[in-house]
Amino acid sequence: MRTPDLQSERGIALAIAVFAMVVIGGIVSATFYMGFLEQQSGRNTMYATQAFEASEAGLAATLENWNSTIYNAMVPGDTLTLPTVNMTGGVSFTAALTRLNPNIFLVRSTGIRLDAGGNVLAERTVATLSRLLVPSIDLNAALTVNGAIGLGGSAEVSGVDSIPAGWGGCPATAPDAPGIRSSGNTVTTTGANCASLNCVTGNPPFLGNDTTVTASTFTDFNGITFADLAAMATRTVSGTVTGIAPSLNGAACNEADNQNWGEPYPATGFAACFDFFPIIYAPGNVRLSGGRGQGILLVGGDLQLSGGVEFFGPVIVQGAVTSQGTGGHIYGGLMANQVNLDPTTLTGNSVAQFSTCAIARALNGTSTVQPVTGRGWAQIYSSN
Repeated sequence: MRTPDLQSERGIALAIAVFAMVVIGGIVSATFYMGFLEQQSGRNTMYATQAFEASEAGLAATLENWNSTIYNAMVPGDTLTLPTVNMTGGVSFTAALTRLNPNIFLVRSTGIRLDAGGNVLAERTVATLSRLLVPSIDLNAALTVNGAIGLGGSAEVSGVDSIPAGWGGCPATAPDAPGIRSSGNTVTTTGANCASLNCVTGNPPFLGNDTTVTASTFTDFNGITFADLAAMATRTVSGTVTGIAPSLNGAACNEADNQNWGEPYPATGFAACFDFFPIIYAPGNVRLSGGRGQGILLVGGDLQLSGGVEFFGPVIVQGAVTSQGTGGHIYGGLMANQVNLDPTTLTGNSVAQFSTCAIARALNGTSTVQPVTGRGWAQIYSSN
Protein backbone atom coordinates (compact mmCIF):
# COMPACT_ATOMS: atom_id res chain seq x y z
CA MET A 1 0.00 0.00 0.00
CA ARG A 2 1.18 3.46 -0.89
CA THR A 3 1.79 5.82 1.99
CA PRO A 4 0.05 9.24 1.46
CA ASP A 5 2.28 12.18 0.94
CA LEU A 6 1.04 14.53 3.65
CA GLN A 7 3.17 17.33 2.28
CA SER A 8 0.98 17.42 -0.88
CA GLU A 9 -2.05 18.58 1.21
CA ARG A 10 -0.22 21.33 2.92
CA GLY A 11 -2.35 24.69 3.07
CA ILE A 12 -5.81 23.12 2.65
CA ALA A 13 -6.96 24.50 6.00
CA LEU A 14 -6.17 28.02 4.87
CA ALA A 15 -8.19 27.57 1.69
CA ILE A 16 -11.14 26.20 3.61
CA ALA A 17 -10.93 29.07 6.08
CA VAL A 18 -10.84 31.66 3.29
CA PHE A 19 -13.77 30.00 1.55
CA ALA A 20 -15.73 29.93 4.80
CA MET A 21 -14.98 33.62 5.39
CA VAL A 22 -16.18 34.48 1.89
CA VAL A 23 -19.39 32.53 2.40
CA ILE A 24 -19.98 34.03 5.84
CA GLY A 25 -19.19 37.50 4.51
CA GLY A 26 -21.69 36.99 1.71
CA ILE A 27 -24.31 35.86 4.17
CA VAL A 28 -23.63 38.85 6.42
CA SER A 29 -23.70 41.25 3.45
CA ALA A 30 -26.94 39.74 2.21
CA THR A 31 -28.39 40.02 5.68
CA PHE A 32 -27.40 43.68 5.90
CA TYR A 33 -28.76 44.29 2.38
CA MET A 34 -32.03 42.57 3.15
CA GLY A 35 -32.27 44.59 6.35
CA PHE A 36 -31.64 47.78 4.39
CA LEU A 37 -34.30 46.83 1.86
CA GLU A 38 -36.71 46.00 4.67
CA GLN A 39 -35.99 49.32 6.34
CA GLN A 40 -36.39 51.21 3.05
CA SER A 41 -39.59 49.34 2.26
CA GLY A 42 -40.91 50.21 5.70
CA ARG A 43 -40.06 53.87 5.18
CA ASN A 44 -41.72 53.89 1.76
CA THR A 45 -44.80 52.28 3.24
CA MET A 46 -44.81 54.89 5.99
CA TYR A 47 -44.41 57.72 3.46
CA ALA A 48 -47.21 56.30 1.30
CA THR A 49 -49.45 55.95 4.35
CA GLN A 50 -48.73 59.53 5.40
CA ALA A 51 -49.57 60.79 1.91
CA PHE A 52 -52.75 58.70 1.84
CA GLU A 53 -53.87 59.90 5.26
CA ALA A 54 -53.16 63.49 4.20
CA SER A 55 -55.36 63.05 1.12
CA GLU A 56 -58.11 61.61 3.32
CA ALA A 57 -57.72 64.59 5.66
CA GLY A 58 -58.12 66.91 2.66
CA LEU A 59 -61.44 65.28 1.71
CA ALA A 60 -62.73 65.43 5.26
CA ALA A 61 -61.64 69.06 5.77
CA THR A 62 -63.21 70.19 2.49
CA LEU A 63 -66.57 68.57 3.24
CA GLU A 64 -66.51 69.60 6.90
CA ASN A 65 -65.71 73.24 6.10
CA TRP A 66 -67.92 73.52 3.02
CA ASN A 67 -68.03 77.16 1.91
CA SER A 68 -71.58 77.52 0.64
CA THR A 69 -70.98 81.12 -0.45
CA ILE A 70 -68.23 80.17 -2.91
CA TYR A 71 -68.78 76.52 -3.76
CA ASN A 72 -72.55 76.62 -4.21
CA ALA A 73 -72.14 79.55 -6.62
CA MET A 74 -70.03 77.43 -9.01
CA VAL A 75 -71.69 76.55 -12.30
CA PRO A 76 -71.61 73.00 -13.74
CA GLY A 77 -68.26 72.35 -15.38
CA ASP A 78 -66.33 74.73 -13.11
CA THR A 79 -63.26 73.45 -11.24
CA LEU A 80 -61.85 75.19 -8.18
CA THR A 81 -58.47 74.25 -6.69
CA LEU A 82 -58.18 75.18 -3.04
CA PRO A 83 -54.99 76.47 -1.37
CA THR A 84 -52.51 73.81 -0.26
CA VAL A 85 -52.64 73.01 3.46
CA ASN A 86 -49.28 72.17 5.06
CA MET A 87 -49.26 69.70 7.92
CA THR A 88 -46.35 68.63 10.12
CA GLY A 89 -43.43 66.47 8.98
CA GLY A 90 -43.37 67.54 5.34
CA VAL A 91 -46.96 66.39 4.72
CA SER A 92 -49.51 68.50 2.82
CA PHE A 93 -52.74 68.16 0.90
CA THR A 94 -54.40 70.06 -1.95
CA ALA A 95 -58.13 69.70 -2.60
CA ALA A 96 -60.06 70.55 -5.76
CA LEU A 97 -63.77 70.72 -6.55
CA THR A 98 -65.53 70.12 -9.86
CA ARG A 99 -69.24 70.78 -10.15
CA LEU A 100 -70.61 68.06 -12.39
CA ASN A 101 -74.26 69.15 -12.38
CA PRO A 102 -76.48 71.37 -10.21
CA ASN A 103 -76.45 68.84 -7.34
CA ILE A 104 -73.28 66.73 -7.69
CA PHE A 105 -69.66 67.70 -6.95
CA LEU A 106 -66.49 65.69 -7.50
CA VAL A 107 -64.16 66.43 -4.58
CA ARG A 108 -60.53 65.39 -5.05
CA SER A 109 -57.67 65.59 -2.59
CA THR A 110 -53.97 64.93 -3.22
CA GLY A 111 -51.69 64.20 -0.27
CA ILE A 112 -47.92 64.59 -0.60
CA ARG A 113 -44.98 63.60 1.65
CA LEU A 114 -41.79 65.58 0.99
CA ASP A 115 -38.25 65.12 2.27
CA ALA A 116 -36.21 67.91 3.84
CA GLY A 117 -35.08 69.05 0.39
CA GLY A 118 -38.60 69.36 -0.96
CA ASN A 119 -38.45 66.19 -3.05
CA VAL A 120 -41.60 64.10 -3.33
CA LEU A 121 -41.31 60.85 -1.39
CA ALA A 122 -44.94 59.73 -1.85
CA GLU A 123 -48.15 61.04 -3.40
CA ARG A 124 -51.71 59.75 -3.15
CA THR A 125 -54.99 61.12 -4.57
CA VAL A 126 -58.50 60.20 -3.45
CA ALA A 127 -61.86 61.49 -4.64
CA THR A 128 -65.50 61.31 -3.68
CA LEU A 129 -68.80 62.27 -5.25
CA SER A 130 -70.84 64.55 -3.01
CA ARG A 131 -74.43 65.65 -3.29
CA LEU A 132 -75.88 69.01 -2.28
CA LEU A 133 -78.50 68.66 0.45
CA VAL A 134 -81.01 71.28 -0.61
CA PRO A 135 -83.88 71.87 1.85
CA SER A 136 -87.22 71.22 0.19
CA ILE A 137 -89.57 73.85 1.57
CA ASP A 138 -93.09 73.82 0.15
CA LEU A 139 -93.40 77.51 -0.59
CA ASN A 140 -96.04 77.91 -3.29
CA ALA A 141 -97.67 81.14 -2.17
CA ALA A 142 -96.54 84.59 -1.11
CA LEU A 143 -98.09 84.05 2.33
CA THR A 144 -98.99 80.72 3.94
CA VAL A 145 -100.83 80.89 7.26
CA ASN A 146 -102.37 78.39 9.61
CA GLY A 147 -105.17 80.54 10.93
CA ALA A 148 -106.57 84.06 10.72
CA ILE A 149 -104.95 87.00 8.96
CA GLY A 150 -105.47 90.75 8.98
CA LEU A 151 -104.59 93.16 6.18
CA GLY A 152 -104.72 96.93 6.03
CA GLY A 153 -103.05 100.19 5.16
CA SER A 154 -101.03 100.05 1.95
CA ALA A 155 -100.00 96.42 2.45
CA GLU A 156 -99.46 94.27 -0.63
CA VAL A 157 -99.45 90.49 -0.99
CA SER A 158 -98.62 89.13 -4.43
CA GLY A 159 -98.44 85.54 -5.67
CA VAL A 160 -97.22 86.73 -9.08
CA ASP A 161 -93.74 85.28 -9.45
CA SER A 162 -91.20 88.09 -9.50
CA ILE A 163 -87.46 88.32 -10.17
CA PRO A 164 -85.81 90.85 -7.84
CA ALA A 165 -84.30 93.90 -9.54
CA GLY A 166 -80.73 93.43 -10.74
CA TRP A 167 -80.71 89.65 -10.41
CA GLY A 168 -79.35 87.57 -13.28
CA GLY A 169 -79.26 83.85 -13.91
CA CYS A 170 -82.82 83.28 -12.74
CA PRO A 171 -85.02 80.78 -14.59
CA ALA A 172 -88.19 81.92 -16.29
CA THR A 173 -90.88 82.97 -13.89
CA ALA A 174 -93.35 80.32 -12.77
CA PRO A 175 -97.12 80.52 -13.20
CA ASP A 176 -98.92 82.75 -10.73
CA ALA A 177 -99.25 81.20 -7.27
CA PRO A 178 -101.88 82.03 -4.65
CA GLY A 179 -101.33 85.30 -2.88
CA ILE A 180 -102.45 83.73 0.41
CA ARG A 181 -102.89 80.08 1.35
CA SER A 182 -104.68 79.49 4.61
CA SER A 183 -106.11 76.61 6.58
CA GLY A 184 -108.90 78.99 7.61
CA ASN A 185 -111.27 81.22 5.73
CA THR A 186 -110.95 84.44 7.70
CA VAL A 187 -109.29 87.59 6.38
CA THR A 188 -109.93 90.83 8.21
CA THR A 189 -109.30 93.97 6.17
CA THR A 190 -109.13 97.61 7.14
CA GLY A 191 -108.97 100.64 4.86
CA ALA A 192 -109.89 101.10 1.22
CA ASN A 193 -106.63 99.64 -0.12
CA CYS A 194 -107.41 96.11 1.03
CA ALA A 195 -111.20 96.21 0.77
CA SER A 196 -112.46 93.08 -1.02
CA LEU A 197 -108.85 91.84 -0.91
CA ASN A 198 -107.82 94.41 -3.50
CA CYS A 199 -104.32 94.38 -2.02
CA VAL A 200 -103.87 90.66 -2.76
CA THR A 201 -102.98 89.30 -6.21
CA GLY A 202 -102.29 85.78 -7.41
CA ASN A 203 -104.01 82.72 -8.77
CA PRO A 204 -106.21 82.74 -6.81
CA PRO A 205 -105.58 85.81 -4.65
CA PHE A 206 -106.85 83.94 -1.59
CA LEU A 207 -106.98 80.15 -1.21
CA GLY A 208 -108.90 79.49 1.99
CA ASN A 209 -109.84 76.30 3.78
CA ASP A 210 -106.76 74.68 2.27
CA THR A 211 -106.62 71.25 3.93
CA THR A 212 -103.01 70.80 2.86
CA VAL A 213 -101.99 73.57 5.29
CA THR A 214 -101.48 71.90 8.66
CA ALA A 215 -99.11 72.33 11.58
CA SER A 216 -96.65 69.92 9.94
CA THR A 217 -96.48 72.21 6.88
CA PHE A 218 -94.34 74.53 9.02
CA THR A 219 -92.16 71.89 10.70
CA ASP A 220 -91.55 69.08 8.19
CA PHE A 221 -90.04 69.81 4.80
CA ASN A 222 -89.84 66.48 2.98
CA GLY A 223 -87.68 64.83 5.61
CA ILE A 224 -85.84 67.95 6.79
CA THR A 225 -87.46 69.40 9.90
CA PHE A 226 -87.59 72.90 11.30
CA ALA A 227 -85.24 71.70 14.04
CA ASP A 228 -82.80 70.35 11.43
CA LEU A 229 -82.72 73.73 9.69
CA ALA A 230 -82.32 75.51 13.03
CA ALA A 231 -79.34 73.27 13.83
CA MET A 232 -77.72 74.45 10.57
CA ALA A 233 -78.12 78.12 11.50
CA THR A 234 -75.13 80.42 11.09
CA ARG A 235 -76.81 83.30 12.94
CA THR A 236 -78.79 83.19 16.21
CA VAL A 237 -80.74 86.31 17.15
CA SER A 238 -83.23 87.44 19.76
CA GLY A 239 -84.93 90.58 21.05
CA THR A 240 -84.75 93.57 18.71
CA VAL A 241 -82.35 93.43 15.77
CA THR A 242 -81.72 96.71 13.97
CA GLY A 243 -79.72 97.77 10.96
CA ILE A 244 -78.80 94.46 9.38
CA ALA A 245 -76.56 95.21 6.39
CA PRO A 246 -73.78 93.64 4.32
CA SER A 247 -70.18 94.36 5.26
CA LEU A 248 -66.76 93.65 3.80
CA ASN A 249 -63.43 92.49 5.14
CA GLY A 250 -61.16 94.09 2.59
CA ALA A 251 -62.61 92.98 -0.74
CA ALA A 252 -64.22 89.83 0.70
CA CYS A 253 -67.61 89.47 2.29
CA ASN A 254 -67.29 89.73 6.06
CA GLU A 255 -69.21 86.60 7.00
CA ALA A 256 -68.05 86.89 10.61
CA ASP A 257 -70.17 90.02 11.08
CA ASN A 258 -73.38 88.92 12.82
CA GLN A 259 -75.22 91.91 11.31
CA ASN A 260 -74.23 90.82 7.81
CA TRP A 261 -77.05 88.73 6.30
CA GLY A 262 -75.86 88.96 2.71
CA GLU A 263 -76.50 91.51 -0.04
CA PRO A 264 -79.67 91.19 -2.13
CA TYR A 265 -78.71 94.22 -4.24
CA PRO A 266 -75.53 93.42 -6.21
CA ALA A 267 -75.01 96.96 -7.52
CA THR A 268 -74.59 98.68 -4.16
CA GLY A 269 -70.85 98.10 -3.67
CA PHE A 270 -71.22 94.90 -1.62
CA ALA A 271 -71.36 92.47 -4.55
CA ALA A 272 -68.98 90.14 -2.67
CA CYS A 273 -71.90 89.32 -0.35
CA PHE A 274 -74.40 88.65 -3.15
CA ASP A 275 -73.80 84.88 -2.90
CA PHE A 276 -73.74 84.82 0.90
CA PHE A 277 -76.89 83.22 2.32
CA PRO A 278 -76.89 82.66 6.09
CA ILE A 279 -79.52 80.68 7.97
CA ILE A 280 -80.83 82.94 10.75
CA TYR A 281 -82.57 81.39 13.73
CA ALA A 282 -84.54 83.12 16.48
CA PRO A 283 -85.51 80.59 19.19
CA GLY A 284 -88.24 82.89 20.55
CA ASN A 285 -89.87 86.20 19.66
CA VAL A 286 -87.82 88.62 17.60
CA ARG A 287 -88.26 92.08 16.12
CA LEU A 288 -86.45 93.16 12.96
CA SER A 289 -86.23 96.88 12.33
CA GLY A 290 -84.56 98.30 9.25
CA GLY A 291 -81.83 96.93 7.03
CA ARG A 292 -81.69 94.20 4.41
CA GLY A 293 -80.61 90.59 4.13
CA GLN A 294 -81.15 87.24 2.47
CA GLY A 295 -81.03 83.51 3.23
CA ILE A 296 -83.46 81.51 5.36
CA LEU A 297 -85.10 83.13 8.38
CA LEU A 298 -86.43 80.77 11.07
CA VAL A 299 -88.42 82.08 14.04
CA GLY A 300 -89.48 79.82 16.89
CA GLY A 301 -91.89 82.42 18.31
CA ASP A 302 -93.49 85.58 16.89
CA LEU A 303 -91.90 87.84 14.29
CA GLN A 304 -92.38 91.61 14.24
CA LEU A 305 -91.23 93.60 11.20
CA SER A 306 -90.77 97.35 11.08
CA GLY A 307 -88.55 100.10 9.73
CA GLY A 308 -88.82 98.88 6.15
CA VAL A 309 -86.62 95.82 6.77
CA GLU A 310 -86.14 93.77 3.59
CA PHE A 311 -85.50 90.04 3.46
CA PHE A 312 -85.06 87.81 0.40
CA GLY A 313 -85.73 84.09 0.77
CA PRO A 314 -87.98 81.78 2.81
CA VAL A 315 -89.27 83.08 6.15
CA ILE A 316 -90.75 80.39 8.43
CA VAL A 317 -92.39 81.52 11.65
CA GLN A 318 -93.86 79.18 14.24
CA GLY A 319 -95.89 81.98 15.79
CA ALA A 320 -97.58 85.04 14.28
CA VAL A 321 -96.15 87.76 12.06
CA THR A 322 -96.85 91.43 12.64
CA SER A 323 -95.73 94.05 10.15
CA GLN A 324 -96.83 97.62 10.80
CA GLY A 325 -95.93 101.22 10.00
CA THR A 326 -93.01 101.24 7.60
CA GLY A 327 -93.43 97.49 7.56
CA GLY A 328 -91.31 94.65 6.35
CA HIS A 329 -90.77 93.56 2.78
CA ILE A 330 -90.44 89.81 2.20
CA TYR A 331 -89.38 88.63 -1.25
CA GLY A 332 -89.64 84.86 -1.63
CA GLY A 333 -92.27 83.40 0.65
CA LEU A 334 -93.60 83.90 4.18
CA MET A 335 -95.02 81.10 6.34
CA ALA A 336 -96.70 81.74 9.71
CA ASN A 337 -97.86 78.77 11.79
CA GLN A 338 -99.53 80.94 14.43
CA VAL A 339 -99.20 78.48 17.26
CA ASN A 340 -100.37 81.25 19.60
CA LEU A 341 -103.56 81.73 17.53
CA ASP A 342 -103.02 85.48 17.27
CA PRO A 343 -103.76 86.80 13.79
CA THR A 344 -100.94 87.53 11.39
CA THR A 345 -101.23 91.23 10.58
CA LEU A 346 -99.78 93.06 7.61
CA THR A 347 -100.50 96.79 7.63
CA GLY A 348 -98.65 99.97 6.72
CA ASN A 349 -96.69 99.51 3.51
CA SER A 350 -95.81 95.85 4.22
CA VAL A 351 -95.04 93.64 1.24
CA ALA A 352 -95.10 89.88 0.79
CA GLN A 353 -93.91 89.09 -2.74
CA PHE A 354 -93.66 85.56 -4.12
CA SER A 355 -90.35 84.86 -5.90
CA THR A 356 -89.19 81.40 -6.96
CA CYS A 357 -85.77 82.84 -7.84
CA ALA A 358 -85.27 84.29 -4.35
CA ILE A 359 -86.38 81.01 -2.80
CA ALA A 360 -84.17 78.86 -5.06
CA ARG A 361 -81.06 81.03 -4.56
CA ALA A 362 -81.50 81.01 -0.80
CA LEU A 363 -82.06 77.25 -0.61
CA ASN A 364 -79.12 76.52 -2.91
CA GLY A 365 -76.90 79.03 -1.14
CA THR A 366 -77.53 77.49 2.29
CA SER A 367 -77.15 73.87 1.12
CA THR A 368 -74.56 71.56 2.63
CA VAL A 369 -73.01 68.46 1.06
CA GLN A 370 -72.91 64.79 1.88
CA PRO A 371 -70.86 62.05 0.17
CA VAL A 372 -73.05 59.85 -1.99
CA THR A 373 -73.43 56.22 -0.96
CA GLY A 374 -72.53 53.25 -3.13
CA ARG A 375 -69.01 53.56 -4.57
CA GLY A 376 -68.91 57.28 -3.96
CA TRP A 377 -65.22 57.14 -2.92
CA ALA A 378 -62.19 56.00 -4.91
CA GLN A 379 -58.44 56.16 -4.80
CA ILE A 380 -57.02 57.62 -8.01
CA TYR A 381 -53.83 56.18 -9.50
CA SER A 382 -51.49 57.92 -11.89
CA SER A 383 -51.27 56.53 -15.43
CA ASN A 384 -47.56 57.35 -15.65
